[in-house]
Amino acid sequence: MDEKSYKEAALSSVHKRIFLCVVLGQIACGYALGIAGTALTKATGPLNLSSLWVGLLGAGTLIGLFGSLIVGNIADKIGRRPLFVSHMILFSILSLTQFFVSNVIILFILRVGIGISIAIDYTIGNAILSEWFPTKYGSRFQSYMIIFWMSGFVASYLAGTFITGLGDNTWRWIIISSAIPGLIAAISRLVIRIPESPSWLASVGRKEEALHLIHQELGEEYTITDESDKVESDEPVSWSELLQPGVFRNVVVGGIFYACQVFPFFGIGIFLPLLIENMNIGNQAVSGILYNGFQIVGACLGVLIFNYISRKFFIVSTFYVSAAALAVMIIWRSAPASITMVIFSIFAVVLSAAVILENPYPSELFSTRLRGTGLGAVIAISRVGAALGTFLLPIITSNFGVYATLFVCLIFLVVGGVVCQIWAPETSPKFIKAKDAKVKNVKTKNTKAVLTSGFDISDEKI
Repeated sequence: MDEKSYKEAALSSVHKRIFLCVVLGQIACGYALGIAGTALTKATGPLNLSSLWVGLLGAGTLIGLFGSLIVGNIADKIGRRPLFVSHMILFSILSLTQFFVSNVIILFILRVGIGISIAIDYTIGNAILSEWFPTKYGSRFQSYMIIFWMSGFVASYLAGTFITGLGDNTWRWIIISSAIPGLIAAISRLVIRIPESPSWLASVGRKEEALHLIHQELGEEYTITDESDKVESDEPVSWSELLQPGVFRNVVVGGIFYACQVFPFFGIGIFLPLLIENMNIGNQAVSGILYNGFQIVGACLGVLIFNYISRKFFIVSTFYVSAAALAVMIIWRSAPASITMVIFSIFAVVLSAAVILENPYPSELFSTRLRGTGLGAVIAISRVGAALGTFLLPIITSNFGVYATLFVCLIFLVVGGVVCQIWAPETSPKFIKAKDAKVKNVKTKNTKAVLTSGFDISDEKI
């Protein structure tokens, strides 16, 4: 019997189990990040928060995501499964603890801790999904993640809007509500059997264990044959490996792409109530719900089209279109509220569609051996953008107005577009093959031209 790579297998029970557990984690993470904006808006009075503290507490979770620097490297050394199965318990405990806190410093520490837990989920969940799923399905299912993440993010806005009437404790009930999706994700990972990544096992020299897992989950006819799944080195992964020329460029490009995208996404998304309050955009509650609804629309649109467009074109074009939408809003401040809402909705759709690539693209930049460490580095760089956006937005809005905030977001989008246009590599297998075929065709034509140059074989000469 001819053995086939396990990355060529049909979708089976193990893929469904992994997908479900990753999805539940994504919902919990999106919810926890989004809930900060509405909760802190209502905590300003009870906790006597300045715009500086609102920004710090809003950015706390995103600052905690710098933990991905350590998490990725740990996962490359000890495996994906241990952290993936256990960290949502910590997430849930920290979420519940927020209810009992009145000291802003302790609350900030808890938000950072939740951010570290989210960093584990982002890094490990992404890696284990991409390493188990068949090649033909991997990118597609990774792109689905953002829809579920966005669902959690939008659900947090709705929860923050409709949890009312609890006096000075309203913000507490809002902010601990993130424990509900966290507990669901934690229980699912403890109950549902999640295997270790065969790719990781093979990459550290434990091929027999990898084969046993593959045979157990997929059948005896599957094995490890892909180059990316063969042993790359028995040595532990070192940070210095990310400094290799080709790898380092991917780290930088991946980090800048991610950072410039999440700066406006989180800055605007988390403190949407504050922005809408200061914009010519009509009814605040309705506008907020519409904006979040269009984020879901954008995420679904992104999933539908991203495999039909080259990664590079998708990234660059969405940066520029989002920037153009903000530019119109900044220049045409006197536009009717309905027009402003339409432009704001276009911005929401395009930016949310672009966010689809945050899962597959960074994973595609690295080999199996370096994926955890590389993803950790990229996510850590991206958190600079996310944390800055969330920290600076309330301060800039308070001191310089909402349009100054939009202008700063525009700058980040333009920088991201320019950097990716110049340096971002194409990673889509479909478009890489098309490019290689085109290059091969050109070389063949050039070879024929060289071989026949100087010889006239027209009928007249025969």
